[in-house]
Amino acid sequence: MNKKVMLLLVCLFTSVGLMIAQTPKKVTGVVISEEDDQPVVGASVLIKGTTLGTVTNIDGQFTIDNVPSTARTLKVSYIGMKSQEVAIKAGAIKIILQPDSEVLEEVVVTGMQKMDKRLFTGASTKLSADNVKLSGMADISRGLEGRAAGVSVQNVSGTFGTAPKIRVRGATSIYGSSKPLWVVDGVIME
Repeated sequence: MNKKVMLLLVCLFTSVGLMIAQTPKKVTGVVISEEDDQPVVGASVLIKGTTLGTVTNIDGQFTIDNVPSTARTLKVSYIGMKSQEVAIKAGAIKIILQPDSEVLEEVVVTGMQKMDKRLFTGASTKLSADNVKLSGMADISRGLEGRAAGVSVQNVSGTFGTAPKIRVRGATSIYGSSKPLWVVDGVIME
């Protein structure tokens, strides 16, 4: 055989081998929470080192098409869960995410916004049930009087069980209302 033809055949087989090795593949799998063994909806699944990725569906399943054959690792992340790196393998991949619980420093909650208490410029008072509870008191709102600055509690009627009128910082405020915002265990009460 001629040297030119043989060299051409070797180059042809080499390029075909490279094309087969670099053929994109499809990666599928499911993301599950370790806590309750339920699917994680909306978890981010990325090919490590690229921007190629997707999010999990309502069943915790994901599919990434056109994954380069050189890709070796998936990076899975979700809010409240520890990020995890998983090796790409043939078939469906089952990924179990663990909860990520971290201890926060002391914060001040204003409405629906959490803020570091050193950066907070308003007035706030936190009262625990142990400090407010008084024996013989029919209504807990009476225990608030004198415990927080600017709070006055007035009986509207003499009927037992009637809610008193609670004023904060006098009769008016900059927003035209002096009604307090009640937040009990993170839930706003009317």
